[in-house]
Amino acid sequence: MSTADARVMLRLLLAALFAACGLVHAGEPPPVVAPEPVRIAWSQLAPAEQGVLAPMQAQWDALAPDQQQRLRDIAARWQAAPPLRRVAIERRIARWAALTPAQRRDLAARYEAFRQLSPERQQELREAFRRFRALPPEQRAALRERYEAMSPDERRAFFAGAQEHRGGWRRLLADMPPAQRPALRTMWQSLTPDQRRALRRHAQSLSPDARADLRRRLLAMTPAERDAFIAALP
Repeated sequence: MSTADARVMLRLLLAALFAACGLVHAGEPPPVVAPEPVRIAWSQLAPAEQGVLAPMQAQWDALAPDQQQRLRDIAARWQAAPPLRRVAIERRIARWAALTPAQRRDLAARYEAFRQLSPERQQELREAFRRFRALPPEQRAALRERYEAMSPDERRAFFAGAQEHRGGWRRLLADMPPAQRPALRTMWQSLTPDQRRALRRHAQSLSPDARADLRRRLLAMTPAERDAFIAALP
């Protein structure tokens, strides 16, 4: 995998780790939390709820009321889910049961941050998570290792770079036919951060027709011609 590909895949991982918080499933809306939930004992749950939430039985009575309610919401969704979705829900409940209290608090904070995002940003993160899940296991493991090795400051800087990457990419994509996007994506990923910044600044000042002309010219250039063109931008 090239350096450019590694940078893109790591951005996908960071987005995926943020989006895949605990009980949030890609493509599934966040559970509806009842206002001021009341703690309920395990023995008070309906038999159907106990069956779905069995991995949580030993910990149930110690959970906060809002945690209990979220799990009950998930159990309710399980009842209406098709067989394959039921299996996915059961796996997530089992993973949640295996977490330590500190890990649950961390995931709960990520979940709340996810809920505060705009619908468009939530969808971006879900799509990034799906792309991350489609990677070979060894690539996912390597990206996780890189993420875990980062300091908090390095993670913040990387997120800022990812935001900048998306902003420049969107400007070049504006008004572009979807069928033409893969070629431009490949070109964009091959650029250095300085080259992307230069193109982003340039694209900001262009009309839709001028942006379309810029895309055609960039895609027709050789890498050396493209480097020279970007270096000459004001």
